[in-house]
Amino acid sequence: MFITEMELLKARLAAGKRLNDSQILKEIIQEDRNSEKKKRMEEGERYYCGEHDILQKDFRRSPVSETDKNGEENMQMFFNPNRSNHHCVNPFHHTLVAQKTAYLVGREPTISVRNGNREFEKILTEIADENFNGMLQRWIVGAANKGVEYLHVYYDEDGEFRFCIVPAEEVIVVYDEVYQQDIKEVIRYYDVKVLDNGREKTKRRVEWWTAESVTYYTEDSNGEFLQERESGHWVVTELLDGEECETMQHGWGRVPFIPLRNNDKEMTDLQLVKGLIDAYDYVSSEGTNNLLDMVDLYWVIQGYGGETASAVARKLQVNKAVQISDSSGSVEAKQVELPVEGRLEWMKMLRKDIFHFGMGVDTDSDDWGRAASGVALKFQYAMFYLKINGIVPEIKRAVKEFFRFAVEDWNRENGTEFNWKDILVTLNTNGITDDLETMQIIKESKDIVSEKTLLGKHPFVEDVNSEMEQLERERKGKRK
Repeated sequence: MFITEMELLKARLAAGKRLNDSQILKEIIQEDRNSEKKKRMEEGERYYCGEHDILQKDFRRSPVSETDKNGEENMQMFFNPNRSNHHCVNPFHHTLVAQKTAYLVGREPTISVRNGNREFEKILTEIADENFNGMLQRWIVGAANKGVEYLHVYYDEDGEFRFCIVPAEEVIVVYDEVYQQDIKEVIRYYDVKVLDNGREKTKRRVEWWTAESVTYYTEDSNGEFLQERESGHWVVTELLDGEECETMQHGWGRVPFIPLRNNDKEMTDLQLVKGLIDAYDYVSSEGTNNLLDMVDLYWVIQGYGGETASAVARKLQVNKAVQISDSSGSVEAKQVELPVEGRLEWMKMLRKDIFHFGMGVDTDSDDWGRAASGVALKFQYAMFYLKINGIVPEIKRAVKEFFRFAVEDWNRENGTEFNWKDILVTLNTNGITDDLETMQIIKESKDIVSEKTLLGKHPFVEDVNSEMEQLERERKGKRK
């Protein structure tokens, strides 16, 4: 959920003396928790973890029509305890998100500098380590599941610059009124475990972030939010003769939360295919339960009486025959057949639609691998590229915004004046390609395209900056 400055201002003005910050927070948080956007986020996370709606379906219960004494028809729920209740969860959403994430950041992005400052590039490479790339993958997965995900930069207790993913379901963003682009304030709320009179209870904590400060609130036993403290984004303590003499509060001048939007509408990757996935789960589960409950053979016996069905079955099992007393009687074995072909064709169509509208690549397709040329592979990826091209600029913007914070921290600590605007972010995508064809293109592009760009496209290179350093060391060794 996001609100504008004007909406927040109206809430405060409407409150006047009647409401305080605690009551304003309660109203805003309650509205946010019940919003359709947060429900979509929860839904995307559930399906990514394989917790599909089909798991709530009880196949032992089915509606039946019954006619009462007055001849009126009523629907009743019939429960059959002998019916199988197996659930087939088909994690297409997880597959589509994993495919997208692996393609975008399966290989570390290249962080370079426009003016070729090697010292600056080395510092950026140290920041963009394995921890950073792991964070980037979680960031993209979160955005795909929820429509948007947030990165938070902060200083830990030791004064070290740190960053982490803050789940979007915990965040309420206040945007500027005119363009609704700049984040002016962020309200973050989350649950914490506390001891109250010796018993563990769950209480809500709130952080209200502005461009210069943050205010902390904790929920009391009556559901009211009590202000704990207010401080800057970080604190610098001056020492005189080894003793603390002055504490200075500092702020970034902007809210230290960076959004990564999945698309301009902040739609999740699940929204367009959820109905199709649910249908696939249902058809698959229903078919499985029918198969589990199926009786291979059943016997039609006419002209035989006096014994129970179990006794007849026993005679058929032992003697392979029964005696019919009525001359017009008969014994006939019939086999149960399930409409498997029709169900398989329906599931095949659903699967095709899931990958088509989910804009993914179905590697189990019959057409996959028939022609391994680069053009054929690109054709297989056509819809996938459309989806990816929409988020690539957003990833670059978000990553560059992160480095803006990181570079400002480095400059402040080391007295340097590096300009974050000179940073270039290149995603080294990781799709299936014709390696021989790719390397031939790289070879023919020498002296036309920079060496760094070519290394980023080489199938054997995972970390471009490390590879550049290794090449430089090898060249120096050969010159000696």
